[in-house]
This record gives sequence, structure tokens and C-alpha cells, in this order.
Amino acid sequence: MLSYLHGSASDPFHDIYSSPGWLTGYDPPRPFPFFVNLEPTNHCQLNCLFCSRQLSERPKGCLDLGLAARIFDETAGHPGTAVRLAGWGEPLLHPEIVKIVSMAKGRGIRLKIYTNGLALTEETMARFVDLGLDDLQFSMQGLNEKQYLFNRVGSDYKKLVANIEMAARVRERLGGAGGPGGGARPFLSILTSVLADELREDSPGDFVGRWLGTVDKVAVDLTNLNFVSRLPRVAPHLRKQSGDLRRGLCVDVFLAVEVKYDGTVQFCGQDSRGLPEHTAGRLPGESLRDIWLGGRFNDQRDRVGRSLGHENSPVCRDCHHNTSKYDVFKQAPSAGGPPGDGGA
Repeated sequence: MLSYLHGSASDPFHDIYSSPGWLTGYDPPRPFPFFVNLEPTNHCQLNCLFCSRQLSERPKGCLDLGLAARIFDETAGHPGTAVRLAGWGEPLLHPEIVKIVSMAKGRGIRLKIYTNGLALTEETMARFVDLGLDDLQFSMQGLNEKQYLFNRVGSDYKKLVANIEMAARVRERLGGAGGPGGGARPFLSILTSVLADELREDSPGDFVGRWLGTVDKVAVDLTNLNFVSRLPRVAPHLRKQSGDLRRGLCVDVFLAVEVKYDGTVQFCGQDSRGLPEHTAGRLPGESLRDIWLGGRFNDQRDRVGRSLGHENSPVCRDCHHNTSKYDVFKQAPSAGGPPGDGGA
């Protein structure tokens, strides 16, 4: 379920999502990916039920600004590419997150941050507005406070709600400049995901209606527990998943590249452990473009993008992202304010 306050053209990345090479017609791969997904840090305050970070034994660390500059320099040479700050940690915990945003925006790069919202302050939000951050997406869980706290262990629902509302007020007060398609920047969005029993307890439409207007976009997804299915705390809840868990051809390996804080480049963002089998190369020893078009990446496309060889990968064998799992929402009406764009 995907709803926009001002229509899909208001999305800072609408041109990418409506591009002929997005989700269809993506093979052979572009000379450079649509998105560079960059991990500022793998530190996080939470211990979420669904999160593969529970499996990770990677050393904790933060993105070096010199490495960030190199990545942004190369990305800036490909104007159709945007950067998303995400990964297996909370981006706002990087002590130089404002500097990282400044570096990217100073090079003319479109930039999105995924955040759990708890570390956002008025000062930081004001800097994001001043710098022209394109999109700030808040990650939630469930459709109400009880469901959220069940999934996001260690979080503070009321603080998150207050911070989302604060972000909207600060943007309005400072008059964030409009971007393509209209609307202030940063574009504010919320993504939540739900288990099957949570859908029976509450309404996605009510959730959208609660938030659309405070933010510009609300998406409701289905929670995926497969990556952590072998953990004792997760096993009792596996039956609560919904959607089609058959395998499908992977599109991610044609669309984006994943860069960890230490320069490890991976095929996608699903590997929290940094496994060598899921590693395509390393920065700064190689260029992103060479890694993207290189043999290891193309071999992975052959395995899971052009055939269903998922069982041969320790990460992909648990992945069901490219199935019909969104179908349950495709006919759901948008709610809250002007009609939004529904879809998956």
C-alpha cells in the first residue's frame, strides 16, 4: 500500500521509479546503478525482532569521511544516480551525519536517509532543511503503538511520533525549498511493515489516514522474518508472515549497489554479516563502476537475476523479496487527504 499526499510526481525519485529500466527492462545492467546504498554506521540503539543485524558479528564502526568523499565524487559523475543512507545501523548515530549530507548535496547528488527517528533533533532537522536533503524516511513497524513496541524492542513510540511531528514543523517553519514535482524538502515519508495478525487487529487505511498530511508519503509493507527464522525469539512468530514466499528472479542486482561503512561492496543490502560470498569488491582499491560491471557482480546476476539459483547463496536462499508478497495491498484504497497512488 503506497499513498502520496501530492501524487507520485512529488517523490524526489519519481524519475527513477518511472524509468524504463526500473523493475523491467533492466538487463543488460546500466553503466552505473540507479542507487548507491551507503551505510554510515552499523551502530544502532534497537534490537528489533525482524532485523538481520542480530546475526552480525561485524566490528562496529563509522564511515570515514575520506571514503565518503571518494564515493560521492564518483557518483556525482553519473547524474542519474542517487544515494540512500541506510545499512545495518542508524544513520543519525554517525557523529558527522550532517557533514556527510553536506558533502553529498555539495556535489549535487540526490540523497535519501532512512532513520528510526529516535536520534533526530531540531538542530539536525534544521540543518537537513538548509542543506536541501531530498528525502527523510522514518521506519516504523506495525499499525499502532503496541505492535510497534513488540517489533522494535528498546524503542520509544511516543518519542518517535513527537520527532516525526517536529520534523514536519521545522520544515514548515524554515520553508524547505520545493523540488521536482512540487512540495517542500526534505520530502518526508514513513514506511511500516506488518505481520498477518497485525492486519487483523488494525487497518492499514487508518494508519495511512493518521500520517498522510504530516508526511508526504506513507507505505505499508509486509514484515519478512525469513532471514532471522532460525533465531529462537523469532521462530514462534513465523506463522504470522503473509504473502507468497515462492522465489522470483532478483531485480535488485540490476538496480543498486550496497557499500558498507568500511568500503565493502555487496550485491544487495540483505547481508548483515558481510559474508565473502556476498561481496563484489572493496573500496578504495577499485572503482564502484568497475565493481558494478565486474565479473563477480555479473556472476551473481546469472545466479539469482537470470535464473533461480538462490540456494547457492547463503543470503539469497532466505530471500523472498521478488515475489507477489505485495498483492494483498494492491487493491487497497489510499486514505487520508487527496487520493494517493496505490501500488506495490
